[in-house]
Amino acid sequence: MAGLAGGGRVPRPGEVSLAHHGVLFLGELPEFNREVLEVLRQPIEDGLVTISRAAGALTYPSRFMLAAAMNPCPCGYARDDFKPCICTPPQIQRYRSRISGPLLDRIDVQIEVPRLKQDELMGEGSGEGSAAIAARVRAARDRQEERLSGRSGRLEI
Repeated sequence: MAGLAGGGRVPRPGEVSLAHHGVLFLGELPEFNREVLEVLRQPIEDGLVTISRAAGALTYPSRFMLAAAMNPCPCGYARDDFKPCICTPPQIQRYRSRISGPLLDRIDVQIEVPRLKQDELMGEGSGEGSAAIAARVRAARDRQEERLSGRSGRLEI
């Protein structure tokens, strides 16, 4: 818990503060202790984490984007098209209930990503190249710079 929120005998910032203005990624979310996950609720909401000790309290900034991943069930194959799930409904329910409703309410986007076949994963991509994307970003920044020209303040890129 101290590693995530901060603390210790000599209070130090935890991962939520170290991720300030960045991304905090938690893989295998249900494998974390429920009490540890509950520590995330307040920093997500307030953007601050406070560590209280007998000598006083320290407050660290914690405005971060939480990205988390989890399997659909303990074996990882629920709703899989290629391999059958061996979990019982109560096992799946217990697994998913490790994450509280109030914490889930603070996660704005939840996406189910199905497993890909190996040839889909390893095949040639048909997406846009980095150079083309960079050109679009430069053009968007130029339009924004032009739109904001003449105003006080400068667009920081």
